[in-house]
Amino acid sequence: MRHIRALMLAVTLIAFLVSCGGYLLLRELRIPASTSDAPIEIEIQPGETTAHIATRLRAQGLIRQPLFFSALVRYLDLDRDLQAGRYLLRADMTISDILIALQSGRVGEIQITIPEGLRLEEIANLLGNAEFEQINEANFLEVAQNGGQFKDYYFLLNSLPSDATLEGYLFPDTYRIAVTATVTEVIDLMLTRFDQQYSTFDRDVRVPDRSVHEIVTMASIVQREAALISEMPRIAAVFWNRLRPEHAAETGGGKLQADPTVQYALGYSVDEATWWRKNLSLADLQIDHPYNTRERAGLPPGPISNPGLDALRAAAQPDESAPYLYFVASCAMDGSHNFATNFAEFRQYEADFLACR
Repeated sequence: MRHIRALMLAVTLIAFLVSCGGYLLLRELRIPASTSDAPIEIEIQPGETTAHIATRLRAQGLIRQPLFFSALVRYLDLDRDLQAGRYLLRADMTISDILIALQSGRVGEIQITIPEGLRLEEIANLLGNAEFEQINEANFLEVAQNGGQFKDYYFLLNSLPSDATLEGYLFPDTYRIAVTATVTEVIDLMLTRFDQQYSTFDRDVRVPDRSVHEIVTMASIVQREAALISEMPRIAAVFWNRLRPEHAAETGGGKLQADPTVQYALGYSVDEATWWRKNLSLADLQIDHPYNTRERAGLPPGPISNPGLDALRAAAQPDESAPYLYFVASCAMDGSHNFATNFAEFRQYEADFLACR
């Protein structure tokens, strides 16, 4: 009798374990890892093993049990069917959904290059014409004009005024972006790239008592003024020097007198079909506007463009070899300039340029 009871107990335990195992298997198959519908991008490299893929899916919160995922893939003989590529997945997808996506649901991508020195409207236009499914010029501008909503997530936005746009912080680069990306996802990508690039020099900033916002503002002006990367640190030095109290008498109380800030203030020119009109009249140079640095002393309220790494580094590490206060295009006509430390020297360089032009 005792042996019969032991046998019956063993059978019961086995049945219970099979039942529990079946329940757990069904749970893994039918219940997603989360209820979140936020898209998560994951890239599978050519030759990547199923075990490695499973580990990364778990790290992203897309599955609960990497071992179960790997075993299921092997059982279904899908190892060779998981395709390399970039995918947009969600934590509310079941394992079946994820497996289907990894076999046939690769995300289409758009490669887009954002040149240095564009203003928000120009970036919005580029993205709006790039055939993204959820991005157009208007909705990109709407989000990018509210920079305050991103301050809690990006440390380098700490000095950004709460009512400011993201002008200056959308890092120009070449990006590969999912065709299904949202405006916020693209902006996050560009702000993350800005953080990465700024961190390459932020420990070696040579302009004391200046905030990130002020450095980015200066970089945006340097980006629009300089034709040659090699001259950016010297042009940055000119503008920082013009703000020094000891040069106030020479610079009209600390006026930058940078034409690109006037161009930014004037906005789009229908006649020239550009945001950066070249033909500035005397009336243009005298407009009453916070960004007109020909009339107002100091830095403008914020950046006038989105500068690249060279301009950012130049603004943070200007050339300190001489107290330059002026620069004039040179007769070489190659984008280079002559730099002057006083007004008399500036007038001579200016006369030389007018003569050779």
